[in-house]
Amino acid sequence: MNIKNEIGKRHVPYASRLQLALSVALCPVCIVLYALLSEIVTWDRVFLAVGITLIYLLSVVFIATYHNKYHTSMPTACLEALMEERGSMIIRNTATPVITLDSYGTVLWYNQAMSEILDDHGNFVGFNISSIFAGNISRESFNGEPVELFGRLYKLESFAVSDTDDGLHVLMLSDITDLSEALRKYEDERVAVAYIAIDNVDDILQYVHDKFRDAISSVDDKLKAWAESMNGVLKTYDNDKYIMLFESSRLEECRRNRFEILDTIRDSRVSNGVSVTVSIGVSGCRGTLSEKEKEAREAIDMALQRGGDQVVYKTEDAIEYYGGRTKSIYKKSNVRSRTFANQLSAIMSRSDNVIVMGHRYGDFDSIGASVGAARLAMMLGIKVNIAVDMRDENLRPSVAMMLECENYSQVFVDSAEAFDLIGPDTLVVLVDHNTLDRAQFPDIAKKVNSVVIIDHHRKGTIMPESVKLSYIEPSASSTCELLAEMLEVSVTSQNLTKQEADLILAGILLDTKQFTRNTGTRTFGAAQYLRGIGANPTDVYDMFKTSPLDLAKEARFHTAITIYKNNIAIACCDGDTDESYRVIASKAADKMLTLKNVEAAFTLVRIGEQIHISGRSNGKINVQVILEKLNGGGHFDIAGAQMTADSVMTVLKTLKESIDDFLDVTEKEKAEKKTKQ
Repeated sequence: MNIKNEIGKRHVPYASRLQLALSVALCPVCIVLYALLSEIVTWDRVFLAVGITLIYLLSVVFIATYHNKYHTSMPTACLEALMEERGSMIIRNTATPVITLDSYGTVLWYNQAMSEILDDHGNFVGFNISSIFAGNISRESFNGEPVELFGRLYKLESFAVSDTDDGLHVLMLSDITDLSEALRKYEDERVAVAYIAIDNVDDILQYVHDKFRDAISSVDDKLKAWAESMNGVLKTYDNDKYIMLFESSRLEECRRNRFEILDTIRDSRVSNGVSVTVSIGVSGCRGTLSEKEKEAREAIDMALQRGGDQVVYKTEDAIEYYGGRTKSIYKKSNVRSRTFANQLSAIMSRSDNVIVMGHRYGDFDSIGASVGAARLAMMLGIKVNIAVDMRDENLRPSVAMMLECENYSQVFVDSAEAFDLIGPDTLVVLVDHNTLDRAQFPDIAKKVNSVVIIDHHRKGTIMPESVKLSYIEPSASSTCELLAEMLEVSVTSQNLTKQEADLILAGILLDTKQFTRNTGTRTFGAAQYLRGIGANPTDVYDMFKTSPLDLAKEARFHTAITIYKNNIAIACCDGDTDESYRVIASKAADKMLTLKNVEAAFTLVRIGEQIHISGRSNGKINVQVILEKLNGGGHFDIAGAQMTADSVMTVLKTLKESIDDFLDVTEKEKAEKKTKQ
């Protein structure tokens, strides 16, 4: 096709051709006018020519303006005329239900289609629109959510007839009942994917082989019965691991009973009363089957890293947790620790330099684990630095002790120095926490492309893509325990200094409360290794001594203790505080656990604009689940949170609500279990 020829054949509207003709015709008129005026008047001919030219230009502008106005208003005028003649008939006979309202929502008239809907229910003319629809319907809600009318679902659309606020409004109804039913059916029949893993199989199998097989067989039967009850398909894809496909409509029932399959499986026991538990990752997201499988895989990884015996349910908008109310199954084998040490060594060897960071407001476990990770990098000959807040009074004694070692004289850096060390192949190792936002310097953790996480707290969120490797073991007493195991299989005793061993042992002592809580054979094995290479318990205990001033600060909490729900101690401190109260509050919570009949303790203190919460438990109440609702996290019996609020009392109210929710769910689960028995 010849584009030029097509352009030449374009139709020129009649009005445009008339406008052009008038503009051309004005030219000779203006010339004649100029000739006549030149003979009649005695004006300067230059000024006369300029004047005639301006008159011509103004005439052309007037013609163009009039044409545009006519061209714009003509369709509207024709439409208004059509509506005056036929409009009422069109609206009256249309198949779409239509209601006219005044500005107050009074029904003035409705067409035949709407009359057929309302005939059996009376005449609504003169009544408010809310008399037709259940509830108080306002103009603002006309274009909102669908509404139900006599068993049918409608979408409302409102149009103003005039621009004034007190004018008439037309309300049109679209029946979306069939569409909504089709959408609901589609949503219900969508495939949901679940991964299921029996927790700690290898560890239990070492000790109770025969009875364990019977228990696993029982668990297998219960899982198959569960899948059958949900019309799902359950397949084994690895030793004691399953994948399950079922309809999404079954998810709501599972959420209502809080995935009671967890309790059903937990009743399967081996010798010595040890329960067999499962971890489940469920994806209720939209998308392809491949995408759902990926989400379910991430969910099961999170469930396992949070300690097992729980369900992690992922949707597009949120992540929900069910279960996780029992302590993590203690793993007697340290095979995973040895494997991770090899993986960590490999990724360190490929890096130009390593930056190790603990969490904000570090403690002995954080700084001790940082030193342990730094020692692994030194062994490989990789340049390593530990990023710390040099202004933190709690870390100064530990940093000063390590600076006495020649190898650590240039290792500790602050935020500015750490930023200068970042390169394209820099590796950041985060210890004693598993979210980038809780790092000592979050900006540094988020800037690098490679991050490794070593932690003993329950996993809180999905890891970003920059996390290349993670070792999260909630059953461990401390992160220092994990580092001690890795050092034992990676470093000879001559490679660790006494200061390193003392600081790592201090981290274990801190989180185990001097070996009185959350300990296992691996904990004592790590302590034995550290003692054998030079750690001195006497010197370590000296690091825990409290000054008279700190003891007086701690007394502020002890004199404000209240008992909640008969077994939970809570103490608040507000006003005249400083940064040291972070550690003081933790020590006070530990001391409150020694009170008679107290199973959990919480301390709240205002420091600056934030309210800091420390939670401690004797192992019967999961303080991590309680504080998770306050954007906190931690371990089963050691957790913390920070909130910005106007007063400590506001946060205290929120804390009590979270405690109530936890206890209510616990009591409900116990009652349901008792009823089944």
